[in-house]
Amino acid sequence: MKKHELISISEAELVKRLKGMDTTELEQHARTLMLDLGEDNYGKVMKSVMGALKEDRVASVSAFEHVQQHLQQSLPNQAYMSDIYARLAAIIMMIISKKFSDTVDGKR
Repeated sequence: MKKHELISISEAELVKRLKGMDTTELEQHARTLMLDLGEDNYGKVMKSVMGALKEDRVASVSAFEHVQQHLQQSLPNQAYMSDIYARLAAIIMMIISKKFSDTVDGKR
C-alpha cells in the first residue's frame, strides 16, 4: 500500500487492509507517517505509546482514542489533517496487537 492510499482510503477499508499486513509492513507504514509528523525515532514513539497505554485515563476514552491523543500531543509537527493521527494510531495498535499475539502464541 502506498502512502497516499494509506491516508485517503476509508477507515473501514484501512482497518481491513491493516489486518492483512505483517508486522514489518505495518512498522514501515508507521515509520513513514511518523517521519511526516517530524519524528524519526520509531522506538522512542513506540516506547512513549506503551507508556501512555499504562497511564490512567478518563473512563470515557478508549485505548485507541488515548493513543491518538497522545500522538497528537507528542509528535513535533502538527498534521494538516487530524485524521492522520487516527490512522497512525490504528497502525500502532495493530502492531502492538500482532506483537502481543506473537508473544502469546510463542512465535517470539
